[in-house]
Amino acid sequence: MKRLKLKSCLLCLVLLIGCLGQEYGLLSEVKAMEGPVNYEVMEVIASEHDGNVPENTIDDDLSTRWSAQGVGQWIQFDLGAAKEIGYLGIAFHSGDVRTTTIDIEVSLNPHDGWTKVVDKQSSSGDSVNLEAFDFDNLEGRYIRITSYGNSVNAWNSMTAVHVYAPYEEGPLVKELKAVFPGPDPDAAPFTKPGLVYPDGTAYLPHSSNEVTGSTFNVIDFGADPRDNAHDDLPAILQAIETAKVGDEVYFPAGVYHLRSTMPNDGTSHLYLKDGVNLRGESQDSVNLISHFNAKESPNSKVITSYGKQNVLISNMTISSSFDGIFSEDPSINNPERGGPAYGIFIADYASKPSQHITISHVTVEKFQRMGVRIEKSSKNIVEHSTFRNATDVGGGGAGYGISIQGIQGIHRLGHANDTYFNVVRNNSFEGPYMRHGTLIQNFAHNNLITDNLYRGNIHDAIDLHGQGEYLNEIRLNNIDGVPRGGIGVGNTGGTAPNSHSASGPGNFIHQNTLKNTRDGITVIMGSPDTVIENNHIVNTGTPANAKGIYLLNAPRTIVKDNKIINNSAPGFWAIVVAEDFGDRNNQNKGAGIPEDIMISNNKIINNQNGIKLEAGRNITLEENKIVKTKEIDFLSLLDNADEEEELFGRILFPSDDALVDIERPESNYGILHQELIDNDESDKNYFRYFNIKRNSDGSKGRVGFYKFNFEERQSTERATFSLTGKTGSNTESVKLEVYGILNNDWNERALVWNNAPNLNQNKVEVTGVAETAFHLGTFIIDSPTEKRFTLNVSDFVKQHAGQGEVSFLVVDVEGQNGNVNIYSKEEANSNRWPQLFIETKE
Repeated sequence: MKRLKLKSCLLCLVLLIGCLGQEYGLLSEVKAMEGPVNYEVMEVIASEHDGNVPENTIDDDLSTRWSAQGVGQWIQFDLGAAKEIGYLGIAFHSGDVRTTTIDIEVSLNPHDGWTKVVDKQSSSGDSVNLEAFDFDNLEGRYIRITSYGNSVNAWNSMTAVHVYAPYEEGPLVKELKAVFPGPDPDAAPFTKPGLVYPDGTAYLPHSSNEVTGSTFNVIDFGADPRDNAHDDLPAILQAIETAKVGDEVYFPAGVYHLRSTMPNDGTSHLYLKDGVNLRGESQDSVNLISHFNAKESPNSKVITSYGKQNVLISNMTISSSFDGIFSEDPSINNPERGGPAYGIFIADYASKPSQHITISHVTVEKFQRMGVRIEKSSKNIVEHSTFRNATDVGGGGAGYGISIQGIQGIHRLGHANDTYFNVVRNNSFEGPYMRHGTLIQNFAHNNLITDNLYRGNIHDAIDLHGQGEYLNEIRLNNIDGVPRGGIGVGNTGGTAPNSHSASGPGNFIHQNTLKNTRDGITVIMGSPDTVIENNHIVNTGTPANAKGIYLLNAPRTIVKDNKIINNSAPGFWAIVVAEDFGDRNNQNKGAGIPEDIMISNNKIINNQNGIKLEAGRNITLEENKIVKTKEIDFLSLLDNADEEEELFGRILFPSDDALVDIERPESNYGILHQELIDNDESDKNYFRYFNIKRNSDGSKGRVGFYKFNFEERQSTERATFSLTGKTGSNTESVKLEVYGILNNDWNERALVWNNAPNLNQNKVEVTGVAETAFHLGTFIIDSPTEKRFTLNVSDFVKQHAGQGEVSFLVVDVEGQNGNVNIYSKEEANSNRWPQLFIETKE
C-alpha cells in the first residue's frame, strides 16, 4: 500500500502553517484538515434497485439502503472531478449478521476502462457501520462497487458509502449513528378515527385523475394483444415514456405478456409516471400476464409507483403465468407458489410519498404476497376491484389482498411519508386462496376500509396486524364464511425487535356484517381504546367454540349497540372477555387481563350462549338484551369471590386430576408425581399436559380425569366445566370428547391406565357409555394461544353428582395426529386450572 511519505516533514509543515496562522489567517485551514476527508458525491447510479434507491447510500442514514438482487449488480459514484482516492468506507444492511463480497473499480472516464482496486473482498459480518476497504492511492473520478450477494442470499444491500482521500494515519472511517426518526415533535396529533385531520376537519378523497391530453394505444407501439410468446413490455414502456402529464396509455382487449423488466430495476415490469393514466378496455377483457416467479424473484412487482402522483389505473386484470397448485394451508408456504410477489406496489421515493393514485375496476390474481401494497404513502384509493387466487397463503406475509403499511417500528407522524388517508372501498376479496383480505400495519393510521365484500378468506378478513396501527376506521364491510376470524385487532408473531403485538389506540369498527365467521371481532395483545359499535354478527353455524366478540387484554374497549343473532355453532358465545396469555414465542408479549371494558346496549338473540366474563377488572355491563339463549345467558368467572357467591355461585377447582398414558400404563402424569417429572427429561413436555400423537394403530394418547367436590347439589341451577388449553406445534385443532362418569372412587395419586375407570385397558376407548359414562360434549382445541374452553354440564351434575362428588373424563377417541396442552391443577399454572362453575338458586 502506498501512503503519504515523510511524516516528520508534513508535521513540520503543519507547525509552520500554525506559526504563520495569526498573520495570514490559516488556523481555520489547519482545523479543516484534521481527520480523514470524505469527498462529496455529485451523482450516484446503479445497475438496478428494488425501490431502495442508490441515493440512499449518500444520506449517512443507516436506516435507508440501496438494494438489488443478483450476482454482479453494481452501484457507481461520481465525484464530479478527478480526486486522489485512498480508500472507501462501506456500510452493509444487516452487516452484523452476514458478510457481503464486493469488487471495487476506479476510473477517470468509464469509456477508457476501469482499474480494479479490490477483488472479491468480504465484509466483516460483525458491524452495521462503515467498514474500510483499503487500496493503493490513485486518481479517479468514478468509483464502481460490484457486489456478489451476501452469505445468506443473493441480495446486495448497502446503507452508506464514503469515498475518502488518502489519510496518513491509515484508513479511518466515520462512525455513523443509525437515524430512525420518530414523529415530528411539532406535528399536531390525529385524535379522531378515519378521514379526519388533527384540527377536526374532514379529508375528502381525491377524484380520479382526468385525461386532458392524448390517448396512446399500446398496439401502436408494437404490443400484440394475441396470447402468444411475444414480449409486450417494451412497447408498453415506450408508450408510457412518450406520454406526458394529462395523457393516458390505453390497452385494447387482449392478453399482454410481460416477460422483461424495467431497464434499471429487475424487480419491476413497469413504473408509473406522474399524471399518466393506464386504462384497459374492460376489467375482464384486458389481461396483463407477468412471467415473474416469486420463488426466484421474491420482491418482484408488476406495476410500481415510487413517489408518483395523480395516476388512475383502471379496467384490467393483472395476472401471471403461474399454473401450479394452489394451497389452503396457512401453516406452511405453498411449495409451488409462483407469480410476482406484488401486483401493484405503491411506495415513497427518498421519503417523497406516492399520492392520489387510484386503482379502479382492476382484478389482481396469481400473486404470492400482496395484490396491492401501499407503503409510506398517503391519500390513495383502491376501489371496485377484485382480489383472488393468491399462490401462497402461508406465513411471512403471503396471500394478502391489500396491505397498507408504514415503516416497521418507526412512527412517521408529521413526515412526508407518513401512511394515512388511504381508502379501500367497494372491493371484493375472494377465498379460499386468500389469507387476509385487507391488512393495516406499522403505524399506519386514519385509513378507511369501507363497503367491501370478504368471502371465504382463510384468516382474519380484515387484520390490524399488531404493530402500532391506530385510528383506522373499518365500516360497512360484509364478511362471510371466514373459518379463522373476521376482524382482528392486534396479532402475535413476527420477528424481534419489531414483532407483532398490540395495535395502536382508537381503531373504530362499526356497521359491519359478519356471517358464519369464527371469532367475528377479536381484540388481543393489549390493543387499547378500540370501539366496536353497531356491528351485526349472525348465522355462525361452524366451527365449534366460535365467538362473536372476543376481548383478550383489550383495555378500555367499548362494545355497544351490536346485534349478535342466530349463532348456533356448538359452544358459541356472543361476547367473551378473557385473559391474554401473550405470545408464547416472544416472552409472553401482550399478556394481561382486560381492564375498564364497557359492554352496553347489545342485542344478543337466539345464540348458544350469551356473555362470558373469564377475567378482567372494571368490566361494566349496561342494558344488554340477552334472549332465547339455548344454554347460558351470562357467566362470570371473575376473581371477585363475594360478588360471584351472591350473584352467580362459585368456582370449584379439582380435588383430584390426573393424566394417564396407554404407552406407560403404570405411570401417572398427575401433579403429585414430581419425581417422575424430574427423572424423565425425554418425556417432560407431556407431564401435566395432553399430547395426542397417532401411531400405526391410532392408540397413543393422554387421557384426563377430573374430580370436583361440592355441596348443595339440590340447589344447583347450572354447571359449567372448563379447561384452559392451546394447540402445540404443527397442530391446527384437536377434538376432545368429554364424558361424565359415575365412578368417583379414584384419586390422583394412585390412578394409572390399568385402573382408570371407564377406559378400555388395551386401547383408547370409553366403556360403559350411556350406563356409567355419559357423553356431555366436545372441546375443540384450536388456538395456538391459551384459551378457556367451556361446556354446559348442568344435567349431568344435577342428576349424577352422588354424595357431593362429580368426575369427568376427557379423551381423544379418534387417535388424532397432533398435540395440545391442557393445563391441570399445578401451582405454576393456577390461573389456568380446570374449573367447575356452579350457579345456585338465590
